[in-house]
Amino acid sequence: MVKSNLISPLDRQIALIVAAMAMGLLIRATSFDLLPGDAGEFQFAAWNFGLAHATGYPLYLIVGGLWQHLWALLGVSPAASLNVLSVVFTGAAAGALFLLLVGWLPGAASVRRLAAALGVAFFVANPTVRSQAIQAEVYALHALFLIAILWAAGRLTQAADEGCDVFARRFSLLAFLFGLALTHHATTILLAPALLLYLFMVRRNWWRNARTWLWALPAVLTPLLLYLYVPLRSGPDASPWYHQPLGDGVLTLFERTPAAFVDFVTGRSISVGFHDAATALAGAATAALLWLRHFEWPGVVLIAVGLFVLAHLRAWSLLALTVSYFVLQLIFNLFYAIGDIFVYYIPLYLIACIWIGFAGVGIGSGFRFNAAADAPAAPGWGVGLLIVLLAFPVQLWITYTPIFDQLKRESAAARAQWEAILAAAPPPDAILVSNDRNEITPFFYLQTVETRSAARTALFPLIAPGDRFRDIGATVQTALDEGGAQPVYLIKPMPGLETRFTLELRAEPLVEVIGPAVAPSPLTMLDLRYGPLLLKGYHWMSTADGVEVTLVWSVAEPLDGVYTTTVQLFDEAGEKLGQSDRPPGGDYYPTALWKPGETLIDRLMIALQTDAQPVRMLVGMYTGADGALLAPPLEFSINEASE
Repeated sequence: MVKSNLISPLDRQIALIVAAMAMGLLIRATSFDLLPGDAGEFQFAAWNFGLAHATGYPLYLIVGGLWQHLWALLGVSPAASLNVLSVVFTGAAAGALFLLLVGWLPGAASVRRLAAALGVAFFVANPTVRSQAIQAEVYALHALFLIAILWAAGRLTQAADEGCDVFARRFSLLAFLFGLALTHHATTILLAPALLLYLFMVRRNWWRNARTWLWALPAVLTPLLLYLYVPLRSGPDASPWYHQPLGDGVLTLFERTPAAFVDFVTGRSISVGFHDAATALAGAATAALLWLRHFEWPGVVLIAVGLFVLAHLRAWSLLALTVSYFVLQLIFNLFYAIGDIFVYYIPLYLIACIWIGFAGVGIGSGFRFNAAADAPAAPGWGVGLLIVLLAFPVQLWITYTPIFDQLKRESAAARAQWEAILAAAPPPDAILVSNDRNEITPFFYLQTVETRSAARTALFPLIAPGDRFRDIGATVQTALDEGGAQPVYLIKPMPGLETRFTLELRAEPLVEVIGPAVAPSPLTMLDLRYGPLLLKGYHWMSTADGVEVTLVWSVAEPLDGVYTTTVQLFDEAGEKLGQSDRPPGGDYYPTALWKPGETLIDRLMIALQTDAQPVRMLVGMYTGADGALLAPPLEFSINEASE
């Protein structure tokens, strides 16, 4: 078992320097304006002490809102100050990780400090850690909490041989930090089994002491009262984007009921569920690639060496704590079906950096782990090699710097996009629609913080559970059906939506949705069943370059994939005169989104020679991947009256 070292004043001074250096490096790539996505959501939710997406993040919103209002007194925008708060949290995490490692690592103080610096350097240079450190996000504070919990757990080792009162007080501190961390990020619960295993290894009978429970239960439960913030701050005044006008009613995204509260704080209201075992196993290859990109081979080797050092030191309790948590978090990541799962690897990267610290102390001490005062000095080659190893995280930092510099430049696009949209002067009561939630969140910042466009409504797919907002087509249709007199506008052109709706370009970049797509006239009626579709008819229009054929489809059953339409024209002898293939609905409304009962308009241009005389038409659909037909092609005579 590794005994904790006393932290000296010099260690604390170095930790402050480490924190300051981390913040100084990160601030260069930090945006000082509003951002899209979750960051944009936190920027306006914290400012108003309102509500963000599940699980609510009450602690972050309270701390962030106070931070924003403090800096606003000095003229700093809420968007900029909350982005900088992540820089501060990351710097604090770097300094805390340094102290944690200096306290845990064995050997001479100089080697411990160099080894701790190596682990911290890999942590700060980690590209995912770095990406979350420069925007208004929750993961920097989550990492800081994990370090604090590990520090509190380590102190229990010191109290294992002391009286029950000392152990109870230190255990209550651990319980308090754990409960407080749960009010910030729900995945903290994944650390609980590892902590329990560690406790039983440190003090087998810890749970039998009534005093321990007397201290610990209030300590862990009291912080959870912060979740009362969710219902208290979910009203229209605090969270206006959760209560948007929609026609004669209001689109309410959070109902103040016990069931809604439980679904919200547990994440069930937005969770997309879990992968099956086969999908999770297939994701292991992607996870392995993530590790190589974030640590490269030198870092991966150092992780393995660190585990070897811990085993050699017989630090079984620390191994049990870190390895069991690592495995549980990794399994969760592989099974959890969410788009931004990469950020859930940050706790794993943190644990890996701790192991790298142990690798550093092993190398720096020449794998001589005697920590006694009269132990021989660390070999020069070991210290020299340890210093050389610091070049690897430096190189990792340099490698990814151009990407983050580009991201900073691109962050200005969110402000520019919405200034252009508002300059196009959509009606004051317009419903603004995007296919991308990330594009919409800056608008809520403009409404909540800058008090602009207060009466307008903004919608995106999955803004609420259920079929009404299942995809962009359902979202636009819901806006038309429930919006009443509110006009509906796309905030950008979305080629392919004209398959489902009648669209008219307004002042750029706005596109007004007039209503459902209307079949052109005259229409040659067919009513031919084609797999899950019905080809109701077609419209034929000659052009200077050939002919435009418009197919009118009716959906009888859902389609199981993305298909491409093919239209082929033949003369009397059966010779092909022309052909056109295109995916109906384009990128924004492909066939996979088509729903039973919908009528879709599918237009194709076919180049023909001027003397061509087509008499028959072949219509079909096939998958782009393997060319498999949706159903046998339809073939019919061309009605000359349709020209």
